[in-house]
Amino acid sequence: MELPDMQQRFFEKYESQGLVMVAINPDPDDYTQIPEVQAFCETLGVTYPVGVEETSTYELFTSSFDGTNPYPVDVIVDKQGIIRYVAREYDPAAMDAMIIKLLAE
Repeated sequence: MELPDMQQRFFEKYESQGLVMVAINPDPDDYTQIPEVQAFCETLGVTYPVGVEETSTYELFTSSFDGTNPYPVDVIVDKQGIIRYVAREYDPAAMDAMIIKLLAE
């Protein structure tokens, strides 16, 4: 239930200050799951963009970071495109602190 929590906790709170959010759903083989992903997000009330990514690219990215849980991986990128936060376990307090810090930069 991370997606709707992030909707309320971060997107609705910080969008007007410049926060941009994107969720990525790793798809194992192709993009046939797009309608299901869209319906799932609509049911949850998620209004930020959600995309589908090929699994090999996602696995390559996640293999660069420690942790045992491959889904979800939370990533925060700053205004210059530099990755500033990566976590394999949802930690809203840490994410909120990082978002506040980066929005102030």
